[in-house]
Amino acid sequence: MTDKFEAEILNAIKPLLVPYLEQSKNHKFDVRPGFIEVICQQDDSDVTDATILQISVDHDQKQLQITRLNTPGIMKGLGLGKRLIKEIYISAKAHGYEVFVTNMTPGFYERLTRRGARSCNDEMVQINDATVLA
Repeated sequence: MTDKFEAEILNAIKPLLVPYLEQSKNHKFDVRPGFIEVICQQDDSDVTDATILQISVDHDQKQLQITRLNTPGIMKGLGLGKRLIKEIYISAKAHGYEVFVTNMTPGFYERLTRRGARSCNDEMVQINDATVLA
């Protein structure tokens, strides 16, 4: 179940990311039990590697944490972050997992709580059915 769950999450978000990732110099998907990461390289420079998405999965607690969500360059301002969270939530919920977003900027934290995410502490929110992600 473990590898299958991570693969299902990746398959849910890949269609949203691929159109943008194909425009980057290089990209990769790293999927392992309990971990999903998407990295892209924006140009020929090694310093332009950017982690777009990082997810940690605790199968024992049935929790998924989005620990990094970054929309660099051409991905900014398109609502991509909210759409990614929505797809992750739909897939995770189908398996009985709770979804949390952590390590976010104060501005993103405020936007998610205004959209109905439940505040867990100053750095983490829980996504739920009431969270407006459209």
